[in-house]
Amino acid sequence: MLGNNEKIQGVNLSEVYSQMVRDLPWSVLLAYINANANLQKMCTIGGYRLDPNKRDRFEKIINREAEKSQFSEAVCNGVFAAWYPVHAELHDNLEDFFHSDEYKSYREEKGLGEDEYVLPDEKMDAFFKIEDLDLWRILLCFSPLKFTHEQAGKILDNQAGSAELVEKLKELEGKVEELNRKNEQLSAEAVRLRGKQTEDAAELQELKKQNRQLRQDMELLQRRLESAQAESRRSIQQALQANEKQQDFETQLREEASRAKARIQGDLDRITKELQSWQTRYEEQRFANRQLEENAQAAEKQRDQVIEERKEMEKKLSESQNAADLLLSRIDWPKVGSAMKANPTLRKNLNSLIKKLNYEEDRTLTIDGTLQEFWTRLSSGDASLIKKISKSSLEELAAGDIHGYWKAVLDEFAEVQLNLEARLALINMMQNIFFQTLDMEDLETSKLPPKSKAKKKS
Repeated sequence: MLGNNEKIQGVNLSEVYSQMVRDLPWSVLLAYINANANLQKMCTIGGYRLDPNKRDRFEKIINREAEKSQFSEAVCNGVFAAWYPVHAELHDNLEDFFHSDEYKSYREEKGLGEDEYVLPDEKMDAFFKIEDLDLWRILLCFSPLKFTHEQAGKILDNQAGSAELVEKLKELEGKVEELNRKNEQLSAEAVRLRGKQTEDAAELQELKKQNRQLRQDMELLQRRLESAQAESRRSIQQALQANEKQQDFETQLREEASRAKARIQGDLDRITKELQSWQTRYEEQRFANRQLEENAQAAEKQRDQVIEERKEMEKKLSESQNAADLLLSRIDWPKVGSAMKANPTLRKNLNSLIKKLNYEEDRTLTIDGTLQEFWTRLSSGDASLIKKISKSSLEELAAGDIHGYWKAVLDEFAEVQLNLEARLALINMMQNIFFQTLDMEDLETSKLPPKSKAKKKS
């Protein structure tokens, strides 16, 4: 068996390796360069970019590095791994076989390891093609496949390959002559077709013109159709909206009718109940009215009786008068005043009272009116004098004239003393009138006794 790390006589590894690099597509070669940092650095040194137009330079660098390493597996395996999938037919045939159960059985039969790859002769004959001779040389030199000496000889046998190539060349020459004859026929046919093409071109121009016109007409019709469709859609939409509105309106009418019916029925029930209630009340009120009429008749009789009693009481009341008021009406007040030995102030107050009495209506007197007013006038100065004395420390300062303030107070003292004397005289006079002029027996009668001289005090 020959491994790919063994030197094979008559094989130029540099030439085979260069062929393998040339077979790589640019995208695969670029990926290989970028994956190898040292190689990328050498390719881009000097400011070169990894462009396809610099491929020759990059291939030379790759070949030089392989030659420096004497085509070691560490350098060559990476290029082979990139090259191997490029040739799909050969790659698929080999991979399918090496991953098949057939090869597994063959490997177990020959006692091969899992990392050993050997092609049986029948598979070699099936996969080997003379036109793929360069590919098989690359496999022989750089793949992990192990070939027998016979298989290697078949790959390296240039004479056998040349004979096959000569045979194929003859076949190709026959095919070329056949193709030339067909070419002449096709040329004549082409001349005829070019003439027809000229005619067809003119016809085509006319057809294009007609086509443009038809296209314009079609576009116009299409626009009209779209307009009509849009109008139709609008009409349908409006009809649907109107139908929905009508349905909503009908629903609202039905709901309102139902509500109105329910409301009217409720009102009818309520009115019926109220009517029954009012009928009951009417009967009760009619019964009550009869009672009221009877009570009114009784009240009329009672009222007439009360009126009669009132008239009788008024008659008796007119005969009965207040003894004190009648007594006061009999006093000759001017004579009383002249008989009093009063000072000028007392006389002034008494005269004002007499004037007040003279202007009473019908010259009548009442104790609760005239007497109280006179007494109030006589006692009005007491409170004012006491107030001035109690607040003298403040009011004399507020007045700003202490002498004048106390002179006014002195005058008020004199006036208050006179008022006190007048009140004392009035008290004595009223006592004399009520309890010395009249006896208690006189007050028990409904009328005053005739005028008489005042009784002497016992």
